[in-house]
Amino acid sequence: MMRTQRLRYHLLCVGFGALLACSQFETGYFQSKVDQVTQEVVASRYGAPHKTDELPEGRAVWTYFDRGSSTAGYGGYAPTAPCKAYLLTFDQSGVLRDWKQQDCTS
Repeated sequence: MMRTQRLRYHLLCVGFGALLACSQFETGYFQSKVDQVTQEVVASRYGAPHKTDELPEGRAVWTYFDRGSSTAGYGGYAPTAPCKAYLLTFDQSGVLRDWKQQDCTS
């Protein structure tokens, strides 16, 4: 019985660690790819951006929204899921030059 409880505890810890790793994945990817990836690579990984803005000198800002997921609890109430926006700035040749993460309400 004690062995089963330990196994459940370890599986819970591994699952929690995986959840945290997923939430930081985007940030880590963008940090490591500045000055390296192009719009084509980003689009192949994440699909078309949710919003695009053209800047002077041929630069562009692509915005991806991550609204998370939320499920209803026992009472039928679904808590508001946090929303993050990833703003990616590309130069005139389509290379990622900067990025930032912000709350969607900003």
